[in-house]
Amino acid sequence: MTLKETLKLGVRTLGALPLVSHLIHRRAVRQFLNRVPGSRALYGDGWNRKHPFDRRYGTDTSGCVTADELQERGDHPALRHVTVYGGSQPSLLRTALATLPNLQTCTFVDLGCGKGRPLIVASEFAFRDIVGVELTPELAQVARRNMELIAAQFPARTPVRVEQGDATEFRLPPGDLVVFLYHPFGTELVRKVVQRVEEALQQEPTRRLFVVLYNPVNGECFDASAKLSRRYARMLEYAPEERGFGPDMSDALMIWQGGSVPAVAGPNARILITNPGSRAELAE
Repeated sequence: MTLKETLKLGVRTLGALPLVSHLIHRRAVRQFLNRVPGSRALYGDGWNRKHPFDRRYGTDTSGCVTADELQERGDHPALRHVTVYGGSQPSLLRTALATLPNLQTCTFVDLGCGKGRPLIVASEFAFRDIVGVELTPELAQVARRNMELIAAQFPARTPVRVEQGDATEFRLPPGDLVVFLYHPFGTELVRKVVQRVEEALQQEPTRRLFVVLYNPVNGECFDASAKLSRRYARMLEYAPEERGFGPDMSDALMIWQGGSVPAVAGPNARILITNPGSRAELAE
């Protein structure tokens, strides 16, 4: 191990100490340290650290798979447009889903579900049905194993199924829907998802439909739809136990609605692309 690698490991070990971790994940402290060369080592590998969620359930939803690595796993044309795989923060998705009414009539659909962490979070709620769609066979298989673990621990929860295939070609099921995406692919494929959503609303105008977009890098695609309107837009702080297990300390989350959902005053937050192609934040 080189001296540089040794120093980096030492800094990372220091950052993992409970008291130090609590301090460095305060917003003001992190903003200051971001200007200090080498300080990023304090925060460890983020997504690659085993998330407390997995420690609790015995699941495998942690880790990071880059776009290049995903593209090497097949020759499907859609793989040219995928983004990095990383797990969303459970507390943020719980906060968003808790704002939606009458989930017991809805099917939850995760397009580009990866290893399935959002599917597990969705199973904590009383959805009518829960389904994930994942293009990469290896990730889909991991997701299925995770769902088996959760089903064994919580047999009373709504069963979850994982389908392997192109999420942009997936036919949205009938009835009320909550469609979830965690920035799984680029603008070209997101526009196809918008078309699928619009087709679903055209076929069944009286249904209630919500689109939940975590990290809305392509949020303008949903803003451009005449059949959808904004319902929710917030920067949400990670829960204390989640800090250091993701790319930052807070993430942007937006919700659009369509169909027979009663109108609400939509938020006017601006989408700011803070890292082109990979991260969006919201500003009032």
